[in-house]
Amino acid sequence: MSLKIILLRRPLVRSHCKSRLISRGKENSKMSNVIKSRPLLLVAAVAAINTAYAQEPAANSEAATGIEEIVVTARKRDESIQDTPLSIQAFSDTALEERGIDNMSDLTKFTPGVNFNGGTSRANSDFSIRGMTQVSATGDNRRDLVTVFIDNVPYVGSPAGIGTEDLERIEVIKGPQSALFGRATFGGAISMITTTPGNEFKGRVGFTGATDGDYKINGSIEGPIIEDILAARVTYEGREFDGFYENSLDGSQLGGTDQEYYSGTLSFTPTEDLAFKVRYSNRDDEDTEAATQLSARYTDFNCGPFVNPPPPRLLFGLPDGMTLEQASMFYCGELKTPDVNSLGINSEVPAASEAVLPFSDHKLLLEHELLSAAMDWTFLDGYTLSAIVSDQEQSIRNLSDFERAPEDRYQSYSINEQAQETYELRLTSPADSRLSWMLGVARLDADFNTGGGFIYGTLFGPAAGGPFNPLSLQRNNSTTDSIFGSIGFDITDAINISVEARRQKDEITSGVGAPGEFSIETEATLPRVLARWALSDETNLYFNYAEGNQPTQGYSVYFELTPEEQAVARANGVSASAPEATVNNYEVGLKHRSEDGRWYLNTALYYLEWQDRQVLGGLQIDLNGDGVIELNAAPDGEIFNVVPMSGGDSETMGIEIDGAFSLTSNITLGGSFSYADTEITKSLNDTQMQRVFGKEDAKGQKFPQVPETSAAAFVQYDAQFTDDIDWFARLDATYIGKRYTSLANISWIGPQTRANLRVGLTHESWDLTLFVNNLFDDDTLEWARSQGDSAADPFFFQLSAVEVALPNPRQTGVTLNYRF
Repeated sequence: MSLKIILLRRPLVRSHCKSRLISRGKENSKMSNVIKSRPLLLVAAVAAINTAYAQEPAANSEAATGIEEIVVTARKRDESIQDTPLSIQAFSDTALEERGIDNMSDLTKFTPGVNFNGGTSRANSDFSIRGMTQVSATGDNRRDLVTVFIDNVPYVGSPAGIGTEDLERIEVIKGPQSALFGRATFGGAISMITTTPGNEFKGRVGFTGATDGDYKINGSIEGPIIEDILAARVTYEGREFDGFYENSLDGSQLGGTDQEYYSGTLSFTPTEDLAFKVRYSNRDDEDTEAATQLSARYTDFNCGPFVNPPPPRLLFGLPDGMTLEQASMFYCGELKTPDVNSLGINSEVPAASEAVLPFSDHKLLLEHELLSAAMDWTFLDGYTLSAIVSDQEQSIRNLSDFERAPEDRYQSYSINEQAQETYELRLTSPADSRLSWMLGVARLDADFNTGGGFIYGTLFGPAAGGPFNPLSLQRNNSTTDSIFGSIGFDITDAINISVEARRQKDEITSGVGAPGEFSIETEATLPRVLARWALSDETNLYFNYAEGNQPTQGYSVYFELTPEEQAVARANGVSASAPEATVNNYEVGLKHRSEDGRWYLNTALYYLEWQDRQVLGGLQIDLNGDGVIELNAAPDGEIFNVVPMSGGDSETMGIEIDGAFSLTSNITLGGSFSYADTEITKSLNDTQMQRVFGKEDAKGQKFPQVPETSAAAFVQYDAQFTDDIDWFARLDATYIGKRYTSLANISWIGPQTRANLRVGLTHESWDLTLFVNNLFDDDTLEWARSQGDSAADPFFFQLSAVEVALPNPRQTGVTLNYRF
């Protein structure tokens, strides 16, 4: 498969440099002094720098002033983005480099309508598209609403762990993609295609150095092993980043990371009709404590109580002198960034816990491996048989402060282990036929194992540190078998109708090997109908209707309770399973590209209905009625984690716009915009709605973590500096609108506006870029999520608070790349 993305043409004076950048894949990468002794790849690359490289011809003047047309594979075949009846945004490796996008959370700022929903660590963050957000992110792919694919293989683990190394392109496909991409594409899909090595020997090394101790080194080398038959590519990237903030309690850095990534790819083409691609990648990251803080606490309460009389609760463990009325109040209004000089995260591990922990300093260790193989065989004048197999593993171990506050109440240790095997086989008819079709089968087998627990702080006196058993894992498995296909027909030269569908059986087993092992099965047929009408050679009008589903989720812990405990659990929202969630998406769009190729504008209007929305909740239930919560995971304790519950229904209406314009041979403008009006239409089982308003009904409320409006825009200027050196200046601006922290809609993050500036010189064999991220030092929070104040309310967690992620402040740096 191939995918060509939006490539904004440089003016003629710079076209020879741009041509080389496109052909070399991700040539404009970054590099740092974290080389150490590890990347032997770079030693080989530097040794080969004197190798001569071919001079590529400059683009002609007509192409140099236009915008290259895009080819995408969103429907598992090559087609122009202008002809694809879907809402898609796409980025080439050059476009990612121009915007300074290093990871998936960066990508969302430049893709309006796609939101990054952070967690305390990268282990429990996720994405949402078109306002369809998972309130409680878990890093569990079985529950994702948006899946990231790497070379058509679904990525295991939280997508916040994905970088943009070794990429040829990314396409973001909005709306349900279940018909062709399968499970966990309820809201959309993000497809990442890696670089395939070719017959030309080439390589690059790069270095980036920036303020706040941010250094990166990377490089790649590729070329033929057997001319026209076997080629190979090796990529390496290492990064060290101190972090933007300091912990006031011990002076440690918050939000830092030490990352190492490498990959190797083989491309085998024994004949011109048969091609194989085998790729292995390995990621090994170590993060310090995240730069998040508990905010909007009881000292800041300014509204409520809304329920009169306040809901009953025990005052045991609350700050001295607090009344029931005060305990029932909340913070209302816009959340501001806390004083960065007083950020406090407790990180001293009790001696009693060190014997049962693999490490005693607060950090997150992430290891990820992916091995994939793909085959494409073209026969009988255009039929293609494609096969993909993959084996993937991820392990995350995380020791962190639980309450995100200076008080020493709890620390937590967690293990998240995932493994996945995928298989796909499909047969595709020739693309130039009036009747086209595709038929495929797929299987996904995934394990999700998690465990961990609390580490008691000084509050518990002699009991500090335990009891604790971090090696006790809850084991879960999901198996998905599916048959999928599509058929399209050109009714006339201007009108095409196509139908896609997937028949899918999903079996999820919770608590594998435990007394309460529980399997639940969901069968579904997931269709999509698309129609395209070519109004002219430059303009297409389209319509599509799509359905998606989120399979039924079971909860094995429920079956490990006694009948009496089950009755209490049911009364408090815990049951054996949550229902299957479904979505119906209606979309109409218009796509236009000017005849001279100098500008394009694509827009889409959509309406979606989300029914039986699943909610993942954390509950504390006094099962034995003694008035004290046993702070261990159920069934041994009374803490119920990631409980699947029925959430209710919602609807979203929105518009998406994307476009670019070559104003002159030197100036290019572009931008995108998203508007999403989300509304709850049926009661949601939300604990904060009960505590704030005394009711479960959230009808009329907006989704949390979802901005109503978001946008991105850029202007780029290119000109000649000397006979063989060009220069450029680029300004990117991103906007994320107001975001609520919970369904109660009483506190929110204000609008965030960021500007990034990049200025540089480009030669055929090197480039130098100076950059300033967050040029005007906007201090709006990155994200916020309501949660209980376990620091001030350590036994019931019912006191209101909000965890906030601190903003990324202004950062300046330089990037130098050398290509050969």
